Amino acid sequence: MTRKERTEEILKKEGITINFNLPHIESEEETTLRTPKEIAARVAILGITNFVAFDTINSETATDYMIEYNLWEYITPNEKDFISEPTEDKKFQETWKCECIWVLLWALKIVDILPFPNELCDLNDVPFEKYPVGGDRNPNDFINGNHEIRSKSEILDANDLYYRYDWACVDARINNREMTQVHPGIVYERHYALNWLINYMDQEWDHISCDT
Repeated sequence: MTRKERTEEILKKEGITINFNLPHIESEEETTLRTPKEIAARVAILGITNFVAFDTINSETATDYMIEYNLWEYITPNEKDFISEPTEDKKFQETWKCECIWVLLWALKIVDILPFPNELCDLNDVPFEKYPVGGDRNPNDFINGNHEIRSKSEILDANDLYYRYDWACVDARINNREMTQVHPGIVYERHYALNWLINYMDQEWDHISCDT
């Protein structure tokens, strides 16, 4: 309840519509975060699919890369489908996962902040040596690295904020109002990644729901 009230104060200052009846999220005691290795593996796979989405590499190169470094255990059915047949529509959808990558890198303390969700993040701002994939590097070095993750409190604070941002975006959409303060697409992707981080309803990556 205290976290909910703190978030509502933030939204009030930002001029975001608040639903005071929206319930509080799980407490720290009720939450089990993903492990550092799980998060690092997810970032690595998203990094590869992101390269395909932006035509940095083709599907054959991505497949060969994942076979070479034994990454198939981490890839989801939807991601396998994307890599095997990366249509232009699928590529466009996958480019949005830049925001998920940023959130997970933030959780691993590789980037410092989750910037206000009105502009797309730029993965070029991530130091090359701290990114899991690229060049001839072995992504398993990153996956098995000694990562420290942010506290439950920090991650739940962010989750609660994006839960309420997302509600405001959905409310604006169904009432045919333009959402001008935040970008609904950015909010959704970050909410998605944060829900995965906190094991929301024990859902796996392909099936995360962003309930509002």
